[in-house]
Amino acid sequence: LWAFIPREHLAKLTKLFFNPKSSFKNYGVDGDIVPVVKDVDRDGVIDPADGDFVYILFGMRRGGDPYYALDVTDRSQPIIKWRISSSEMGESWSAPTVARVNMDDNRLNADDAVVIIGGGYDTSHDTISHPTAPDSDGAGVYFIDLQSGEVLWRAGADTDAQLTLPTMTRAIPTQIRVVDLNGDSYADRMYAADMGGQIWRFDIFGGKAPSGIGTDALVTGGVIAQLGAEGMGSPPDEATRRFYNAPDVSIFNDNLQNRRFLAISIGSGYRAHPLDNTNEDRFYSIRDKEVFNKLSQADYDSYSIVDDNDLIEVSGTVGTVIGPTDRGWKFTLPPDQKVLANSTTFNNEVFFVAFSPDVAAASTCATGRGRNFLYRVSVVNGDPITDLSNVVEGTEDQLRVQDLAQGGIAPAPRFLFPQPDADCTGASCNPPPLGCIGVECFDPGFQNNPVRTLWTQDGIE
Repeated sequence: LWAFIPREHLAKLTKLFFNPKSSFKNYGVDGDIVPVVKDVDRDGVIDPADGDFVYILFGMRRGGDPYYALDVTDRSQPIIKWRISSSEMGESWSAPTVARVNMDDNRLNADDAVVIIGGGYDTSHDTISHPTAPDSDGAGVYFIDLQSGEVLWRAGADTDAQLTLPTMTRAIPTQIRVVDLNGDSYADRMYAADMGGQIWRFDIFGGKAPSGIGTDALVTGGVIAQLGAEGMGSPPDEATRRFYNAPDVSIFNDNLQNRRFLAISIGSGYRAHPLDNTNEDRFYSIRDKEVFNKLSQADYDSYSIVDDNDLIEVSGTVGTVIGPTDRGWKFTLPPDQKVLANSTTFNNEVFFVAFSPDVAAASTCATGRGRNFLYRVSVVNGDPITDLSNVVEGTEDQLRVQDLAQGGIAPAPRFLFPQPDADCTGASCNPPPLGCIGVECFDPGFQNNPVRTLWTQDGIE
């Protein structure tokens, strides 16, 4: 019906039209497009008279640092709702997350809906070595009013931020993982990852003012894990692990310890240079034992930060016991593999894809698609999902992985629940779910036995 070109890219149109030879790729709108739908009476019809609307939000990733919101409620007459950019933001890589936040701020819209983003990507990380100076762009987390585009709250290293965190010196290009743990439809927990290989946790205290310190703060937070170069002084390049993916957050029970944990799962990989095999990349699953407890800023300031040595290596073995003092597990990938997409936890199993580049083809300018591998492991201890009674020594890791047919950088695993036929009977009325990576699908081995559970629909309701 229409096309939209951000004003930042209008000046490029003449050059694109004449299409001269170029030594670099032209980037335009390269970011994820996120829809936000409000359907008040849930009838599937968008009627502005009911207060319904549809917006689409996107950043430009390599194309620049702004974020845009378009009002597409009337599909034939789209409107630019707002645009946001600031001197602190990096390239707009962080896919927006829309959530309801209970905060005492008269600027907040009537739906309490905020757009939550990371500060973006700092191009200093296009260089393999870990930067010695703090990142100049992208080190922050933002709450933006969905309707006005105004920044309501920000975390950053500077004193102008509502939450000043002196150690927040690395760019955050990842999507912020937002969680509602008590089911009241308001966000109360966030997790983020940064270019220094760090994991951040934040607690949102409903009703608190957007500014303030200590018990008056709307949000508290800090680093809970350092798994890359940050904090190492002069790290070797192989330890310069970066996170471009959002943390994968799930609740699970460890029956051996008879307690519940939050698993914070994420893989490292140099997305800016996918052909580079310098790093020793890993997949991590950290145990956050404070499942429902909110932490004060003093708690975060004295937090016992998880490092690589606190996690149990599970590669090359099975039946690993994660003890009461262990902070989780890690799986060291083969030297030519890296994780360049989000993982997905489903039925207490973690599914993630590792990419292996065709470096030889790349060096000769030939077409090299690379290879992709699907890993499927237990969220509890990283075990393969199979009968482990007759495991042959040396094949443990082979049981965790299968080759995928597709080349290029594969997307994150998704799980689909097929619609039963209208004239179905018996078990056919509950078809099992299907796992897919792009258009390549697999059987996740999970029977569809529906149980009543909490469901949160994407959007603001």
